[in-house]
Amino acid sequence: MNHINLRLLFVYISAFMLCGCSDDNCLETTKDEDINMPRIIKMEFLAGENVDNLVSDVECTISGDSLVECWIRHFMGDKMLIPHVSFEGDYIELDSRKIIPDETPIDFSKPVTMTVVAGAERKDYRILVHAFTGLPTLWIETENNVEITSKDTYVNAGFTLIEDVVTRSPGDVTQFQGKIKGRGNTTWDFPKKPYALKFSEKVAFLGEPADKSWVLLANYTDKTSLRNATAFYMGELSNLDWTPRMHFVEVMLNGRYNGTYQLGEKIKISKNRVNVDDSGILFEIDDKAVYEPDARYFYVEHIAQPVNIKDPEVEYNDETYQYAYSFLKLVDETLFSDNFTDPVEGWRKYMDEDSFVDWYLINEISKNNDACFWSSCFMNLKKGGKLKMGPLWDFDIAFGNVYYNGNDDPEGFWVKSVTWYDRLFQDPLFMAKVKQRFGYFYDRKTTIFNEINENATYLKYAMIENDSRWNILYTPTWPNHDVWGNYQNEVQCLKTWLDKRFDWLKSQFDNM
Repeated sequence: MNHINLRLLFVYISAFMLCGCSDDNCLETTKDEDINMPRIIKMEFLAGENVDNLVSDVECTISGDSLVECWIRHFMGDKMLIPHVSFEGDYIELDSRKIIPDETPIDFSKPVTMTVVAGAERKDYRILVHAFTGLPTLWIETENNVEITSKDTYVNAGFTLIEDVVTRSPGDVTQFQGKIKGRGNTTWDFPKKPYALKFSEKVAFLGEPADKSWVLLANYTDKTSLRNATAFYMGELSNLDWTPRMHFVEVMLNGRYNGTYQLGEKIKISKNRVNVDDSGILFEIDDKAVYEPDARYFYVEHIAQPVNIKDPEVEYNDETYQYAYSFLKLVDETLFSDNFTDPVEGWRKYMDEDSFVDWYLINEISKNNDACFWSSCFMNLKKGGKLKMGPLWDFDIAFGNVYYNGNDDPEGFWVKSVTWYDRLFQDPLFMAKVKQRFGYFYDRKTTIFNEINENATYLKYAMIENDSRWNILYTPTWPNHDVWGNYQNEVQCLKTWLDKRFDWLKSQFDNM
């Protein structure tokens, strides 16, 4: 007699004694009621029954009354596994086929529905088996396994993206041949490197529009890996034309686990990205431009750092360069002219107010250290149109994650003091628009915090593995203001800081 039948016998005898019945009716009624409640009591995968895939036993979690999630804490070639299931009922079905726990192998590469049958009663469970951390996995194999040591020189590589059960198309595999190199400024100097990906043909990752250029953000200094994601989510809520779309992935580089990254869209002129037509211009205010040999930059009077033309490729003094420089110079002169608030000939003639307001607010709310027109401050221009701020970029040392400039403090303005914005705030109509739009974001505070919570839950296993690879959770990494230890503490610190920041800004804007 198996353990299930022994359990039922105990229930029957107990019910008989409690009822005080001497006939068979009481016993039969109790038996029917119990059998009519099919359920999974416990599910696990035993290493002894899955010697090709498991190095240790794996116990699954039953969430609610119909979801079972199992986490395999290492990479697997496949998910053909034999489950060990304790249940109440007669038997278990999978796709109308009876299975035998501890004997029947099942392909868990995609979600499966397991049904417990007890007499005429049936209970469905959705079974999700997550390989490693539950994130999609991007395998990168460079040609001849060469290391990626340069931000300037691409190396050939093969890319294989394996989606998991919580992503868009669970179990799907996509493969591409392309190139990879390093990217970033300060971030390139960290142990965990960010990368740029390039393909000869347009490719689509994780359901986003196909393109030839993609990036892998390492988020080394951000122990939550949530700061870029949170800012970009606010971008999705905003009036900005486009915000880069990112997805968390695990990266395997030449056979070795390299940590959790964000795989997403590179900022460039494109129909599905910065859509300013082929004749448009993408600018970046960037203090590092003077050190980059391929940069084509200029200065205007009221922006201290160089303004680099990121896209398209130009040469000094060619037609596009001259147009870009002349237009930015005209914007700067108009903004600081005596009649800059004139509704016809003032700054609004050349600058798009909605984008300047929302870009400002997202960077001010996050107190983004680099948004003081220092670096990663993008603007775009469609010929014949107005200058727009955006897209958003580079928030790893925002949201209090920096020990200098006072930007660890949730109080105090930061971006408002930038020369252009300081001037814009002297226009009462601009200030009124900022206050109105801040109210829009403030009213969505709960939505923003829900996004943080959902992403933190999604990453909780990934961050353990990422820390095992890079040892950052309990170690200061530049320019952290504090080290909070485990991942949950780091996430709570981010949320506490942001909550205080929202409330302080509200108090200031309410009194303007």
